[in-house]
Amino acid sequence: MKTINFKKTVFFAFSLIAAITGVHAIDGTGNLISGGITRTFTYHAPGATVDPALPVMIVMHGDGGTGAGIQGSTGFDAVADANNFLAIYPDAVGGAWNRYVDNVPGDAGLGNPGAPDDVLFISDLIDYLCATYFIDPNKVYASGHSAGGFMAYNLSIQLNNKVAAFAPVSASLWGDDPFMTNYFTNAYVPVPICHIHGDADMVVAYPDPDFTPVAYDEYPLSAFSPLNCGNQTYTGSTTIVAGAQSVNFCDGVGNKKVELVRINGMGHSWPAVAGFDAATYIWNFCNQYGLTTGINCATFGLNDDAVFENISLYPIPALDQINIGGEVPENSTVQMMDGLGRVVYSQKEFNQTTIDVSGLSPGIYFLTLKSGNATKQIKFIKN
Repeated sequence: MKTINFKKTVFFAFSLIAAITGVHAIDGTGNLISGGITRTFTYHAPGATVDPALPVMIVMHGDGGTGAGIQGSTGFDAVADANNFLAIYPDAVGGAWNRYVDNVPGDAGLGNPGAPDDVLFISDLIDYLCATYFIDPNKVYASGHSAGGFMAYNLSIQLNNKVAAFAPVSASLWGDDPFMTNYFTNAYVPVPICHIHGDADMVVAYPDPDFTPVAYDEYPLSAFSPLNCGNQTYTGSTTIVAGAQSVNFCDGVGNKKVELVRINGMGHSWPAVAGFDAATYIWNFCNQYGLTTGINCATFGLNDDAVFENISLYPIPALDQINIGGEVPENSTVQMMDGLGRVVYSQKEFNQTTIDVSGLSPGIYFLTLKSGNATKQIKFIKN
């Protein structure tokens, strides 16, 4: 019988630094490999553990910013705690998102072929969250400020199979004209858009500068609304609070809603209006929508009958070691997480039958075995 000493194992997988910020919340950072580059993100989860089947709100920073920076300035953490979703704040390489929309990765269409592929990164991030935390993959949403909002618009075109709703703030849509013309003419997929913008923005133009509905004139919303609901411009507005109005392009009744939220007198910033919380408004908008992929992250890639039919753990509760019963396929990977979602053990090409857990604190743990596309996760208790 082979035994791995937990205390001597070097962890190679996902680097996680998590701290309990209160009884009911967890903050952490993580990284993954995407496009051959190590990409990083910050996250906030409600509760004492990262529960399965949580919706996800991805919030992207502006140029020169960081995930941690926009986490601290938007208020999404408190909204996540109140509404039970996972808030994810990814980092752009060098602080700049490659948000130009075309048919080549990164900013290759702008003559910068070495730029990171940020659409691939967000796609890989969603896959990672699905495989690691068993999120609800049908309720993943994207928001962001400035360049992060541009990136949200990019994802509305290039990742609408994985993101259900989009909420750009102080942003617009930028890309290759022939590519986008072909997309909106021949390949458009209806998506819900909630665009928030200050009408005094001198950095990125407010979409309706004359405050008058004109067919196809309120770009980029006027590119989405004709295909979502047939409206070539907005149909009216309502006051949310003093200083903020909802300008309606598509009402969402039988359609994917397209909405512009006008913030009176605001420049290029995150909204700060008495009685209007942008993070809450974005969540309430996005939470109306979900994809119908049929994917369940709790069984992501699962093929127990064919690959892990006879796998079991014993004894439970475990004391100094946990034994794996059954035959583990060659070249399998094993990963163990604690109840806070921290990876406490990882091993590639795993061929052991016993793992030393004497160095672990008492509590609930999750052991995940992966072989090819097959995955099996087993919960156990350590005394």
